[in-house]
Amino acid sequence: QMSEQRQNGEYHRADPVYRRQMQIFLALTIVVGIGALVALQFWLRKIGSAAGHGDPFAYATWLNRLLGGLCLILGVTAAGFAQWMYRIAMASKAERRWPPSSMRTSADIRIRYLTSADSLVAQLRASAFAIGLLALLLVAWAIWLFWTS
Repeated sequence: QMSEQRQNGEYHRADPVYRRQMQIFLALTIVVGIGALVALQFWLRKIGSAAGHGDPFAYATWLNRLLGGLCLILGVTAAGFAQWMYRIAMASKAERRWPPSSMRTSADIRIRYLTSADSLVAQLRASAFAIGLLALLLVAWAIWLFWTS
């Protein structure tokens, strides 16, 4: 039965509602990103015109805190992504199937079984560990930036 499923090319079908949600999320992310770039441009112009008149130490402190906040946001986001990857890897390991049956996808994905799925689980776990380490470093950097400013 297992070899027959692989020969037939069994697919994990996409969830149309999830696909639509991901498209909306992507569009909102693009709009927010464009808005952030425009705001950054205005902010940099304002700083450029006022840089000669203000206290440079106050600007440095403010920039340190801004960078610290950015590192904190990226670190927390990376930690959440690492946790999700690890959870998906464990679900795949339990079923010995990729993607796990409970996973929602935005596209049809060919199902991988047994050793093929097991090797993917090892890759997902290693990636989750690496991203978790990156998240830890980003949060540590944010704490250092807040502490020194």
